[in-house]
Amino acid sequence: MIDNKMEELFETILNSSEYDEYKKIGAILEKDVTINQLINEIKALQQEATFLEYNNDPKYKELDKLIDEKVKELNAKPVYQEYLNKMEEFNEIIKASSNMLEQYVNEKI
Repeated sequence: MIDNKMEELFETILNSSEYDEYKKIGAILEKDVTINQLINEIKALQQEATFLEYNNDPKYKELDKLIDEKVKELNAKPVYQEYLNKMEEFNEIIKASSNMLEQYVNEKI
């Protein structure tokens, strides 16, 4: 019985317009070569900066500045901003569902 209700909840979430919009903008983002290159550059720079900082190499500070510039460049892209907005909307649905489920369980226990 509980499994069925949980499955219904997941189906409702997966069939929501918010999830659909999130998936659509995610697919558009995946096809954007420029954005993907920028994301990969940022990830690589972050790894390198972490390694340098861990090894007490002050060059990590220079990389941190470069990372900040790349992040600003990424955040300036409208399609990326739309993706972040859709992700936030969907996360709010997940959070609300989780809170309702927790509240329900707490009331029953």
